[in-house]
Amino acid sequence: MQDSKLKSKNTMVRTVAVAGIMSAAAVGLMYLEFPISILFPSFLKFDFSDLPALIAAFAIGPVYGVVVEAIKNILHMPASTTQFVGELANFLVGGIFVFSAGIIYKYRPTRKTALVSMAAGTVIMSLCAAVLNYFFIFPFYANLYIADPTMTLSAKLDIIVGMFTAIMPFVKNLFQVMCFSIIPFNLLKGIVISVITFFVYKKISTVLKK
Repeated sequence: MQDSKLKSKNTMVRTVAVAGIMSAAAVGLMYLEFPISILFPSFLKFDFSDLPALIAAFAIGPVYGVVVEAIKNILHMPASTTQFVGELANFLVGGIFVFSAGIIYKYRPTRKTALVSMAAGTVIMSLCAAVLNYFFIFPFYANLYIADPTMTLSAKLDIIVGMFTAIMPFVKNLFQVMCFSIIPFNLLKGIVISVITFFVYKKISTVLKK
């Protein structure tokens, strides 16, 4: 019984330690975010901070992947340029990605399942990002970004859409923004993070499990 308690305690200590290490790495990577201005407006910034969160989801469970997402966004708030809307969106979308991938991988932790889980997570994240941005994030951001009480929400959203039109002239409305910008952006991010994770996870997990 005592050995069981000691083993459980050691497991918890390792889990917390791994979550802490991955959170620290995620915070550092999030501060290295950068825009892909050729393809997307500058406020859509790419970073690799979902990588440690995904590794945590695989190594110690999907819930801890979400915890890493939460910690990194909380600690990134002092550097926010979007009145924390960007951090909220990053947490929601990133959390969906790592939890979806992690929950699939958890029940059959093999390399093949890892590929399937990351592919599924990428697709789920991209579709959920479109829904969240269309109905919640963009309207919320528009009201904060354009503090003009005389303007309707629709007029404010048109200004946001205009930022995308400047990059993609064929984009004329919010739905098209989701189809041609938000979904592709998250697909790209998910694919890049997944490819890196696939090649580094085995080596990193060996170290984490010691």
